[in-house]
Amino acid sequence: MGSSRPLRLLRQHQGTFTLVDMRHTHVNSFDIISHRWYPAEDIAYGHGIGGLDWAIRISREKITHIKDFMIAADVEYLWLDCICIRQDNEEEKAGEVPKMFEYYKSAKTCHILMRMPAVWDPKEMVHELKFVDHVMYHMGGSSLSSEAPNLSKATVDRLKHWAEAPWRFSIPEATATSAALDLGVLNCYATCVRNVILLFANEYFTRVWTFQEMILGKNVTLWAIDGDSVSGIGELDVWLDLATDACDRALKLLKWINDSRKLKSVSVLVVMRAIEEDIVLLESLRLTVKGLEGARTDIISGGPRWWHDNPKGISNIFSAISIIPRSCFEKHDLFRGLLGIFDGLFTTEELQRDLTGEDVETMSFNFFKQLSIKTGDAWTSLAVSSQERGEYDWIPMVKKHSRTTTADCFAGVLKLGDVNKKGLAKTIAKINLKGAPRKFASIKLLESEPGSGFQFTFKGCNCGKKVKIGMIKRELVPTYDQIEEVKTDETAQKLVYCATVLGKLMDPSGDVVAYRRKLLRRLLPNWRVSDPNAKPAQWEDRCVSGTMWEDPRGVWVHNWSFSYRMVDLEDFRCQLATETTAGVSCKVEVNCGCTFTAPFSFIFQGLTAVYGSSLGDKAADFGPDNRITLQDGLGLVQVGDVNKTFNLVAFDGDISAYKIHASQCRKKRLDPSKAPDFPRGRALVSEEFSHGLMDQMRNYGYVDTGGSGNLLICRNHLADPYKIIGACIDKKFEAKKEGIKLKDVKIR
Repeated sequence: MGSSRPLRLLRQHQGTFTLVDMRHTHVNSFDIISHRWYPAEDIAYGHGIGGLDWAIRISREKITHIKDFMIAADVEYLWLDCICIRQDNEEEKAGEVPKMFEYYKSAKTCHILMRMPAVWDPKEMVHELKFVDHVMYHMGGSSLSSEAPNLSKATVDRLKHWAEAPWRFSIPEATATSAALDLGVLNCYATCVRNVILLFANEYFTRVWTFQEMILGKNVTLWAIDGDSVSGIGELDVWLDLATDACDRALKLLKWINDSRKLKSVSVLVVMRAIEEDIVLLESLRLTVKGLEGARTDIISGGPRWWHDNPKGISNIFSAISIIPRSCFEKHDLFRGLLGIFDGLFTTEELQRDLTGEDVETMSFNFFKQLSIKTGDAWTSLAVSSQERGEYDWIPMVKKHSRTTTADCFAGVLKLGDVNKKGLAKTIAKINLKGAPRKFASIKLLESEPGSGFQFTFKGCNCGKKVKIGMIKRELVPTYDQIEEVKTDETAQKLVYCATVLGKLMDPSGDVVAYRRKLLRRLLPNWRVSDPNAKPAQWEDRCVSGTMWEDPRGVWVHNWSFSYRMVDLEDFRCQLATETTAGVSCKVEVNCGCTFTAPFSFIFQGLTAVYGSSLGDKAADFGPDNRITLQDGLGLVQVGDVNKTFNLVAFDGDISAYKIHASQCRKKRLDPSKAPDFPRGRALVSEEFSHGLMDQMRNYGYVDTGGSGNLLICRNHLADPYKIIGACIDKKFEAKKEGIKLKDVKIR
């Protein structure tokens, strides 16, 4: 096996297991396994493996499952990290980690071993989804299957079987029945879709190492641990295709129902809304799948050094790994776990020196510096950072924090330009922005109190002040600061209230209805309801229809206040809502005095929903070759920024506009024709950044990243290189008299 020969292999012969030293044994081929480690046993135990004379860090249960798998799959020689590498020998681990590309590419077959609630046959699901397609083609959405002339008796019987099978559709069977839809079609579709979603929701897909392994592996096959049994559940490629097929059927099913009815009952709309929610989940899954497929193709065709001249492929890797917040036991594994993909990026000696320990900030710098030097491309991040190192200041930081470190720290990583020998990045930028950055609001990241749930608190700046209610009479604006618990079916309406208020603060000169609709559809809130009708189609508009919130132009937002705890809101399904951001909230404070505190994902998704935002009109962009680029603002700030403040600044418009608007609200006179000139040309910068009287010679500009969020840059003097100072919220900025120049610039 040449240079790719592992140090050891686990051998299985007639149910007997031995660890073989490959220095003294010749083997023609071997298999390799990818798995999620279980927690280690606290005490030593008899593992029954000859030649293994050191303590291992894997559980007794996992060893049993691996043995059962080798017997079931008739595998004679197997490489697995937990046994074939001495985990108590740091020098050996450092020598083996850089060889992952060789090992996984040399293995005959890669086997994925995972716990599953049940054993599913993916090929059977392929046939069932074809069956759903067949029925929809030959039968109208409002037809009776038993009377459809184009359906055979076998098809009708099969639909009957599915109608009587355990119900898997997300709304009650009674609601689907009253919608006069074929229950067999719905249940067959739902069963396949639920199984696909459940498989990719498995904990296996939440680890850094397994991301690398399923990309590098050949002939990848899945094995399910169901109780005490181990069974094959098909090839990974089939499951990846199923994710796309399931999304295709969901889209077709929605159209099938919609096109068959001129008028739709409430029950039909509820069914359609449930399918729309499936589509959202499946589109997100398809995004993950496309990223994996693109990465595998790049690596297969490019070989071990594929990354040397493929910046689009590198960008895809960082987007693909950060879609799901993948974690690892050791912090250095966040970077070591990618060294098989980036084969040759670090030598053993460099790994021991630069990617060891708990200092994520230092390891992150070392990783991206090495990647930039070896590719000649300057790899940076959308993250707002003010740290100055003296060199390579454009390299992204992964800040220290006490929470679980996950791979979403790679979100927002992008190619800035080229890197020179002095460590400066050379790129094309638009410079000569008109005006100077002036603060009009701030966002502070806060640690949420344990058990506080999803809490939204708003206090308008006019609360406690007197407002005019007649020619002479005035009254005090009340402050509603007592927490109101919002339960089940009222959740939708209160979410719209919150989104409307945020829109009034973030995008006051835009269409607030369009803003809140965009925000809520990107957030994908998921809450419990007691009645399926409580979440109708287009709920973002319907639940406030007929109220003053339907058209909020007349809402005196500066006079409002509320404090909601949404007890039945389970989560947001957007990419900004991760395990690490779950306990973080943000306090927005506008210079008029309005304050709004809400979950992290709600506030930062709100920045991306602003009309004309540079942060992307969609969560991600599909490239022509199955590559993806995240464009949702993930990575803009980090969990390590908790207790830090970021400022919203504007280059144009009137930063006193909020105070003018607050005055209009006190007088209850809102005239759209006399709306103040709200801030424009907005950006997010760190609190440490300032522009004072001594900074009049500064030149500001931005680097257009193509939809991922533009980077705000500045330099103090003509001879100075530029530096990154923040991220642009708006895409459009006004120019000085000489106009915006497109110019090659150097960034330190």
